[in-house]
Amino acid sequence: MECREPGLVRDEDLLAYLAGERVRPRIEQHVANCAHCTQRLADLRRLDFLLLSKLYRWDCPPNQVLGEYQLGMLDRETTLAVSLHLRACVACTAELHALGAFLADDPMLVAQASPVQATATPTAQTNNHHAHPRQAGGTLKRLLDYAGNDARRIIATLLPPAPRLASVRGATSNDLWPRRYSAHDFSLSLQVERATNRSDLLQLIGFVTRQNSPLDALQGTPVQLSSQVDAPLTQLVDDLGNFLFPSLSPGIYALELQTSEGTIVIEQIPIEVQEK
Repeated sequence: MECREPGLVRDEDLLAYLAGERVRPRIEQHVANCAHCTQRLADLRRLDFLLLSKLYRWDCPPNQVLGEYQLGMLDRETTLAVSLHLRACVACTAELHALGAFLADDPMLVAQASPVQATATPTAQTNNHHAHPRQAGGTLKRLLDYAGNDARRIIATLLPPAPRLASVRGATSNDLWPRRYSAHDFSLSLQVERATNRSDLLQLIGFVTRQNSPLDALQGTPVQLSSQVDAPLTQLVDDLGNFLFPSLSPGIYALELQTSEGTIVIEQIPIEVQEK
C-alpha cells in the first residue's frame, strides 16, 4: 500500500493533526482519502497512547498512598514527600480533592479521618498514625471499596492535558483531545475523529490500560457507548487495549467499561466536529 501523493504529508503534519493544530486543508483531505496516510496516522496515535500510558504521571504516588495521606496514616517522611509532590501535581491534587469530597459526605469517615499537613508537629503525626490502626485500616479499605462488590460504579476523573510535542495555545482541558481519564488503577484515552466512510459522521477511538498489567490483560472487556438519542452500542477491547465506535452522530455520550473491579463510567463526552 503506497501513498496516493508521495511526499505531500510529513510526520510533522500528522503530529500537528493529532495535537489538534491547524493544518492545511489539502492535508486533511488527503489523510481522509489515502489509506496509507490513514494507517500512518493510526500508528502514530497508537505510539502516542503507549508512550503516555508508560510515562504520564510516572512519578505520582499510588492511589492507596494518597488515601493514606488523606487519612493521616503515613509517617512524617512520607507525608512530607507527598506534600511536596502535591504542590506541583495538578492531577494528584484533583484526586485528593475528590477523596476529600467523598470523606465529607460520610460522617463516620469524617470522624475517623483527618488529613495530615506537612507542617504538623511530630507528636500530632505520631498520635494520628498510631491511635487507632484497626479503625484507620478499616476506613481505608471502605474508602477503596467505596461502591461495594455489587454493581460497582466508578466515575472516571478527567485529567489535565499532558505536555505534548505540539500544543494548542489558549485551549482549555475541555477543548483538547485526546482526553485522558483516571479511575483507580485504570487509565483511559479517548479521541474523536471524522468517520472514514462519511464526512458527516464521527468515530470515537479509545485506549485503556491498567497499572502493572500487560495490554492484552483487558482483551475482550466490554465497552458500552450510549446517548439519549440512539440505542446503546457495545464494542470489545482488543489485544492492544484499543476499542473503536465508528459512524457516530454528533451529540453527548456516556461510556461504560465493564471491568472485574466494577463499571468505569465516563459521563458527558461531547462527540462533535473538531474545528481546525
